[in-house]
Amino acid sequence: MRQWLEDAWAHVRVARILSEGEDGPPLPDRDVLAEVAEPTALEKLRTLTTSGEVLKDICRCPGDLTLALHDADDVLIGSASVHPGAIAWQRDRFGADLATSNPIDLELFLSGLGVQGGSRSLLSEMITALELEEGDVQFRPAGDAAALVRRRVPEALHDELRELSGDQAANIDQTSITRMIDKMTRSEADPAAVVRPLLAWLGTATWPAEAIAGDGELARRLPLDRRRTLNGIAVEAAAGSPRSYTSESERGLVMTA
Repeated sequence: MRQWLEDAWAHVRVARILSEGEDGPPLPDRDVLAEVAEPTALEKLRTLTTSGEVLKDICRCPGDLTLALHDADDVLIGSASVHPGAIAWQRDRFGADLATSNPIDLELFLSGLGVQGGSRSLLSEMITALELEEGDVQFRPAGDAAALVRRRVPEALHDELRELSGDQAANIDQTSITRMIDKMTRSEADPAAVVRPLLAWLGTATWPAEAIAGDGELARRLPLDRRRTLNGIAVEAAAGSPRSYTSESERGLVMTA
């Protein structure tokens, strides 16, 4: 990976910050949130996204943003998705993430470009600073029907998730995601009525393990249509009628969206 990064960045003349992560549409179809072409800024971006430790594992979430590198002829050289505290360079090729040395500086750099949506890269630092680390991982156990009710998993999804633990649910495939959201939308005549159970479910996810890498991750992956994800629609819904949501749901949305 490091040799590829060195060779690739030697030819970079333009870097574009694109919307969405690994689960987004083809790169040419993404929204361009920012473009970096000035040499000093490019060098800073290179340092922020290539300095760190190469991990033997990958983040389970699809990432929040995508960084696309282009050469002088505007040909795509390669890309990376931005994850909490890590950058996934050419994930299909390398199968490993790079834990960034300065995730806060990267977030500030992106914010300086007017790019929002990468704040989950600060989650690990926030957890440490607030002393929120769990002593034991607290994922919802598999085969526990009572836990589905207790964790407020939407009833339409009980059959899909009963035999999966929270951490297994976070890794569910896209075909299953599509089937699950079809079940939810068929169970409610009003699309807005689908949002509230998802928010309630997200709000009960144990912080931080279940919220980041368990049912909370699955709840965020569930799209309500092909253009918008739970995060975007939930924010709209909460802004429109905040009193219709429980406090723990709102807290879950703020901490994990």
